[in-house]
Amino acid sequence: MEALTKKGFTLVELLVVISIIALLSTIATVSLGSARAKARDTTRIATMKQLSTALEQYYADQGGYPAYLSTAQYVVLGDTNHKALCSRNDTGGSSINTSANCPGATYTVYMGNIPAYPTPPTLGTCTNTTPTANYCYTSDTVWASAATHAGSYSLFWLLEAKNTVLNGSACTTTPNGVTCT
Repeated sequence: MEALTKKGFTLVELLVVISIIALLSTIATVSLGSARAKARDTTRIATMKQLSTALEQYYADQGGYPAYLSTAQYVVLGDTNHKALCSRNDTGGSSINTSANCPGATYTVYMGNIPAYPTPPTLGTCTNTTPTANYCYTSDTVWASAATHAGSYSLFWLLEAKNTVLNGSACTTTPNGVTCT
């Protein structure tokens, strides 16, 4: 009678290997989720720097910032109705409008495509009392005519995680810089 030689793995060995693979997959998935959130936060910070630069260029050319309908109202920058920051050359009027509404040589475009707020998550909305998400813009001056310009502005936005450099997650950008709490 010949001795039987076993080839292959035992059930215990297979279970150990499967458990290790499952553990490593879980760790990788969790790490990837936080990396995505950090990437979206980095996009938000970069967009705020671009918007701030565009608003300062607008200020240098026009002598003020774009005024909005009411100092108690906010506009969601980057949505379908507010994709561009431009100024009419013939009237000097300010506009945060659709890209299609800043056509041709009659407009100076300061930011031609304001990016939409990166999602997920949807962290809230811009309301008249509590701007809690998106890129919420308001000015200190009520729009009265095409020549109306504001002396200051506020951009409200949120980060998904508390940023150690900015020292917070609820942020406000003004002509004086960025503050987060």
